[in-house]
Amino acid sequence: MIVDVHYHLFTFNINETSGIANFLGEECKRIAKIMGIDETKENLIKKGIPLWSDIQGDKLIKRMDEAGIDFSVVCVVDDINAHSDEIQHSNKNVSDIANKYPERLTAFAGIDPRRPDALDMLKQCFEEYGMTGLKYHPDYGYDPSGKESYILLDYLERNNGILLTHTGPLPRQRSKYSDPMLLADILADFSKLKVIAAHMGQINWRPWAALASLNSNLYGDLSMWGPYAFGKFELFCRELRDIIDYVGVEKILFGSDSPVYDVVLPVKDLIEKIKKLPYEAPQGICFTKGEIDAILGVNAAKLLNL
Repeated sequence: MIVDVHYHLFTFNINETSGIANFLGEECKRIAKIMGIDETKENLIKKGIPLWSDIQGDKLIKRMDEAGIDFSVVCVVDDINAHSDEIQHSNKNVSDIANKYPERLTAFAGIDPRRPDALDMLKQCFEEYGMTGLKYHPDYGYDPSGKESYILLDYLERNNGILLTHTGPLPRQRSKYSDPMLLADILADFSKLKVIAAHMGQINWRPWAALASLNSNLYGDLSMWGPYAFGKFELFCRELRDIIDYVGVEKILFGSDSPVYDVVLPVKDLIEKIKKLPYEAPQGICFTKGEIDAILGVNAAKLLNL
């Protein structure tokens, strides 16, 4: 079984001149550079436009089928600068698509905890829309362990929800708020809340590993690690082996961040690269098939009660 715990479903039109297209293009260019691919942002945006917008979720299901993905967590991203009604409309659209494919999808709401109506939005997402988790992007400028966040996390824990929260630096973002160590208070105060640290802090993975090794409810996903698997393969293998040895393979989940980077790194190619690790890892670095199976789906299936 293959499970993707980190998929961004954009249920609105993205045009070449929009702010989100500019952001996605810059991100794809950054990832392409890691992979040794020389592309302009403008070309990446042109290639990305047909991939990113997915009004009905049809592209998502097709991509899953092509890559052999059995189940995906689809999420919405919220920034307080957007209007609450627009974000809740996106949450509803994404949940509707997930509800059409209950055997393939579950939906996580995007809600910035600084919103005055954040708790009401979360309740509606869970109680009316059938969403099962919450997606945070604290690098937009808030502490994930702040008092506004705790109001949402209390509700999330009581309703058996899962928190998927961005960790690790991003260009021109308030990355101090995405330091994995900011999850320490959450883990201390919400011991029954399952938390997935998106990207495991990426280059800053050791603080996440220190916490994950001591807290049974903290996990991490491999999204944004894929470019290193192609552009810096030995580094990727060495880091992944160290993470497994420090934390245990059961804490690591597969996440793609699709469709953001598919223009340079199709998720199908990434899955095949990971599947081959037991046979193609550099000399002195070993992975077992059992470890790879756990990362690609077994761990997430247990976490999501599939």
